[in-house]
Amino acid sequence: MTAFAIGFMNSTSGLDWFELQGAGMLAGMLGCEWQLQSGSDARLAETACVSLRGSLLELQAVTDQLESLRSTAQQRPDFCLRVWSETRQSYLFSPLTQFTWHVLPAHLLSADGSSFRVELKWERDRFFYGDEVALPLSNTSGSGITNGLTLYNHDDPSLGHDNWFDVNLQAVGNFWQLPLRLEVKNTTSGEPLADFWLGSMALPESGTLPNLVFEAESGVGGTVLTDANASSGEYCRYDWSGSAWHSLASWTITSLDVSRVHGIGLLLLMRFFSPPAETNLRLRWKLLVDGMPVWLGPASDLELGQASLRMEPLSIPWGDLPLRSFAMGHQLVLEAFHVGTGAHRLDLDYFLLLPQQTFGAYHAIGALKQNASLIDDQLRQAVWSESGGLELTTHLRVGSGHHLQSGNLQRFYCFQREANGAAPIARTVSIKAWYRPGWRLP
Repeated sequence: MTAFAIGFMNSTSGLDWFELQGAGMLAGMLGCEWQLQSGSDARLAETACVSLRGSLLELQAVTDQLESLRSTAQQRPDFCLRVWSETRQSYLFSPLTQFTWHVLPAHLLSADGSSFRVELKWERDRFFYGDEVALPLSNTSGSGITNGLTLYNHDDPSLGHDNWFDVNLQAVGNFWQLPLRLEVKNTTSGEPLADFWLGSMALPESGTLPNLVFEAESGVGGTVLTDANASSGEYCRYDWSGSAWHSLASWTITSLDVSRVHGIGLLLLMRFFSPPAETNLRLRWKLLVDGMPVWLGPASDLELGQASLRMEPLSIPWGDLPLRSFAMGHQLVLEAFHVGTGAHRLDLDYFLLLPQQTFGAYHAIGALKQNASLIDDQLRQAVWSESGGLELTTHLRVGSGHHLQSGNLQRFYCFQREANGAAPIARTVSIKAWYRPGWRLP
């Protein structure tokens, strides 16, 4: 390493970086000793000592710049260490936290030509990251797409009608988690994109990913009806009466699929073909293993006119299994309750078990209109939107964001909703992604 500096990753000019070692050092700086650390901890504590000798104005300029960096770093998430890697012939970056500095004792500071040393302390990410690389994305509408892959708000046999996309992890060749920057562009006219959810899971070895999208008509129970506005062209109608809890339908999760999702939280998201026509309707899920109930989820209120519902996450398989063999299949049962004693009805299209190995719930506080984009940069831990070349805030993210896993294949799922709770199956977004390759040593 012939040069290293501290500054902000989002800076577009080389003049914005404070050079600690190299040709761009400020007047009065003689050099810097940096104690590079390496280890398995997520954050590494390091120290650097800068030697100074010069006029009062030169020395004051250096300390003023350090204090400005310290103050600004408390307000910006992209403060980092930048090094020039001779091995890779490029700059590498490592995010910094808890940056402090102080002048070492026993030095004269008040005379021209004086010299002293400044000690810098910081904690940094254990990895150094390179420049962003466009990430090829695939689903049934295209393979290896980097200029925007279309996601629909459902998943059925029609070509390209996918609410998911895949990343070939073997092609990336990563051995650890790598930060992602995702761009979600609203390509639907009419109602803006309101709340939406994005989650993923990785397949660590060869095999097939589990089925996490369940059509209502694939369950046992209810009356199957046909309509082109439903996913796969069909939905299920459930009719019941009375004020007690009533089992509407059940779905089987196969032994192989239960084994695949071991240890991964699954967020339940439901799309109704039509909003409920009555108030005071509550839903809950029950989990059965070997025919016996093992888990009863909390009840969720379905508001009048609401055509989609986010319910509490669940864990499958039930319990901590060693998985020396495949887990036993599970059964999900949907139950409904209404305080009224009369007849009740619910029209269900499909539900999604959205994996939360990486996860972001994006809650709308503004409108993401057609052709506007939301950007989620996991390395910077920043989320913002862009419309017409201008930046704005439309959503707040709950969750830590997204990164590439190690393994064979990683699949991301998306569920979209409009402000009135509607979740049209024809709603689309376009996805782009970038990742940064990472190394433990520069």
